[in-house]
Amino acid sequence: MDIIYKDIREEARKHLKGSWKVVIWVSLVYKAANIIENILPEFNTLWSILIPVIMIIYSSVFLFGYSSIILKIVRGEKVKFQDLFSGRFLKSLGMSFVVGLYTLLWSLLLIVPGIIASAKYSMTYYVWVDNPNISISEAIDKSIHMTNGHIWEIIKLCLSFWLWFCLIFLSAGIVGHYLYKPGFDLIVPIGMIFLAPYIDVAMGTLYNRLTKEIWNYN
Repeated sequence: MDIIYKDIREEARKHLKGSWKVVIWVSLVYKAANIIENILPEFNTLWSILIPVIMIIYSSVFLFGYSSIILKIVRGEKVKFQDLFSGRFLKSLGMSFVVGLYTLLWSLLLIVPGIIASAKYSMTYYVWVDNPNISISEAIDKSIHMTNGHIWEIIKLCLSFWLWFCLIFLSAGIVGHYLYKPGFDLIVPIGMIFLAPYIDVAMGTLYNRLTKEIWNYN
C-alpha cells in the first residue's frame, strides 16, 4: 500500500470536522503539564530531573483515554470528553517508560536510528487501544510489524507538519521579543494544544489504513 502523506492529512482534517471543540479540551488537559512546566521558574538541578518524571506520570494518567479518543475520531465514532478518563494508569506508565527507553537507547547510537525507532514504535498505543489486554512487548512488536516497509512514509508524514511548527515558533518568538518576555515558553505549548491533535489524528488515520492492509493481507 502506498502512503501519500497529503492524502493522510486531508483525511485527518475531514475526521476532525465537528470534533474540534472536544478535541481542544481533551488536548488542553492532556498537555496541561507542558504548559505548567514552561511557565514555572527554573529551580535547582534536582527539580530539572524530576520534571520529566512528573510529565511522564501525568501523561500516563490520560494516555489510554487520549489514544482511544483519537481512534474514535478517525473511525467516525461519537467522542465524549469523559473518554479521556479511561484509567489503565499503571500499564500506561509502563508502556510510556518502555517505549521511551527503547527510543532513547536507539537515539544514543545516532540521531537517525532514534528517528527510525520512533517511527517503528509510533503505532504502539493505538495497537493497545484495539487490544486492551495485550502485553507491552506484544504491542511494540505489532507496531514494528505494522510499520515494516513504511518507515520512510511515516517520517515524511511527520516532517510534513514542519510549516506548522515554524509558524508556532515564529509567533512565540515575536511575542516573546516584542510583547511578553516569557512568551516563547508559553506560546509553544499552547500552540501544540491545537497542532498535536491534528498530528495524532493523522497518525491514527495511518494506523487505521495499516490495520486494513494487514487484515486484507492475512
